[in-house]
Amino acid sequence: MVQWTDTREGYARLGEEYTPDYRGYVINVSDIGEDWYVYAWNERTGTTDWLTRTDTEAVAREILEVWTGVTRSGYLCEIYVSDEIGHCSDNATMVRFTDSKRRPGKHVRIMECSEHVYRSDSWVRLAIPEYRQRWEIDPADSALIGGRLGPVQDGERTWYIEVDHTCQAPFLRSTLRRALNAAEPVWAGTEYVNAARHLSFNLPDSGPWYLTRTELHTLRQALERRRAGGSWGAGVTASCEALDAMAERITAASEHAIRRAQQS
Repeated sequence: MVQWTDTREGYARLGEEYTPDYRGYVINVSDIGEDWYVYAWNERTGTTDWLTRTDTEAVAREILEVWTGVTRSGYLCEIYVSDEIGHCSDNATMVRFTDSKRRPGKHVRIMECSEHVYRSDSWVRLAIPEYRQRWEIDPADSALIGGRLGPVQDGERTWYIEVDHTCQAPFLRSTLRRALNAAEPVWAGTEYVNAARHLSFNLPDSGPWYLTRTELHTLRQALERRRAGGSWGAGVTASCEALDAMAERITAASEHAIRRAQQS
């Protein structure tokens, strides 16, 4: 585990310099009082980049740890990537927000990972520990892009699924109920059975849906079982094209979720 090294008054380094563990350093640049600067090691450029400034050493250390991935912020990036992928599911490190002096604390804000943080330079930027120290992170805050209306806790990775026909949600709920009542088990795991029970009653008619990896796998397995014979089965009067499109979206999102899990 990466440790703080070379700690002395007014300075601390995260990881050993000239080793793969090196992450950067924090330094107090004020002769009187505290004015801490945070510098992070950039592997791509081979330089140490200035990140931000803060009032205390403890917050400066937390900022560097979160930015470099030594510790997690507890929130996910809120950048909307695409219809297929949904929101970025990487660890959030910074907060971009509108600095409105007329409405203190009433910011429009979005949390961003280290990869996306430089894509909105016209906004004010603060590290998550600093932002939380000033205004907290209220679930009632308005995120900027996509369907997230508040901070998403780490671990709640979701994928965006578009709903464009009224037949899709009822069909999926019916498909899940059929799978739950099947003589042979459809899912190998209680978490999928529990997800099927929940979705069979609570999957909303309108979208978009934001589904977890478990929910995507649950739906995908149920759909594959129902279409095993080459069609959706007798008695389906809904638009087959709409159902095919929904199945393709769920399969694509499930495949992406599997790849992300394998990479993490």
